[in-house]
Amino acid sequence: MSIPLISGLGFTEVDSAGTLNDKAGEAKSKLPIQFFRLTDNISGNLTLDNDSAHKKIILDTNGKTITNSSGSPLTTNSSTTLELKGSGNIQSTLKTFSSAVSSTSNTGTTTISEADSSTVLVGTNHTFLTSLTSFSGQAGTNPSLGAVYSGLYNTTWAGYVGGNLMPNVNNANFRMQFNDAFIEDNPKGGGLIVGPGGASIQSNYTSSGGRSFPPIEPAGNTVSGGYRTMSWSGAGFDPRIGSTYNISMRVATNGNFYMSISGVSDSRYELLANGVIPNAVTTTGRKFTFTNNLAISCAVAGSDPFNATVSAGGTSVVTRDSTDGSFSLAGSISGSDGDNPYALKPFNDGTGSVNTDAYTGTLSASAL
Repeated sequence: MSIPLISGLGFTEVDSAGTLNDKAGEAKSKLPIQFFRLTDNISGNLTLDNDSAHKKIILDTNGKTITNSSGSPLTTNSSTTLELKGSGNIQSTLKTFSSAVSSTSNTGTTTISEADSSTVLVGTNHTFLTSLTSFSGQAGTNPSLGAVYSGLYNTTWAGYVGGNLMPNVNNANFRMQFNDAFIEDNPKGGGLIVGPGGASIQSNYTSSGGRSFPPIEPAGNTVSGGYRTMSWSGAGFDPRIGSTYNISMRVATNGNFYMSISGVSDSRYELLANGVIPNAVTTTGRKFTFTNNLAISCAVAGSDPFNATVSAGGTSVVTRDSTDGSFSLAGSISGSDGDNPYALKPFNDGTGSVNTDAYTGTLSASAL
């Protein structure tokens, strides 16, 4: 298509990224009417600087595209409106962002400018329970560590052993764990695990001929007078006779625990001298809060530590049971606003305005 000769018209063909004023040349760029026509697909950005001499500016895509994978395809800073024509798409294809802090001592807020100033807050207000207490000796008159629990069949609160104080027994997060603390009168060793709040128990035999049970919800779990009482039906397994047994346990704040085992005809259970009862000790960890300041949902991925889809204006909170405040976050967006695919940059990131009345192509939609 030929361009009619119009007084004051500057016509420029464009086949690469860059500044349109420079492509027009010093003399032509001062004409009041500027007409730019694409003659090839553009990868990158086209910039138009403001010039007070400009009275009308037209950019004809001529069926060609302008795409930018790292930013906006257009930056018009002209005080005169840029008029778009043609059917060529003008799109930013930037859809991912990332943020990382390698310092393990990191706390506080990190701002992600690429994601519309979304943030990652690393706080110290996460607590978790650590395992600190081992058997220190036997209290009372029942068998000592390394000895056999005899006559426990159908007894009640058969014995107790000593440990450090357990002041958190009334806390719903109380945790008690026995690591290979029990052994039957054959070589099949095992362990008994009580989960957070006494919520589950597991009998785990570690030998190749042993057997492992999944966690079993307690039939009872109550706190009264400084004691937590927990009971389970069929929670243990006796590999000698191939049957389960019931377990009841009572834990006191003074560090003693009382245990009853029923349902096994031959009830000889040894509490090994190297068994461990971790205490419920509260320790400071790290809480990671990602806040999505984008106008649409985004996905934050990776095991260090985020893995979630976060709605616009929403948060994703994860915790780490250590004081390591480092993180590595990768985010992404998807979807479209009608036919216009979302991007992390607007199709025009300049201060000037764009008129699309005569434009039939597809623009990218800003997620900001």
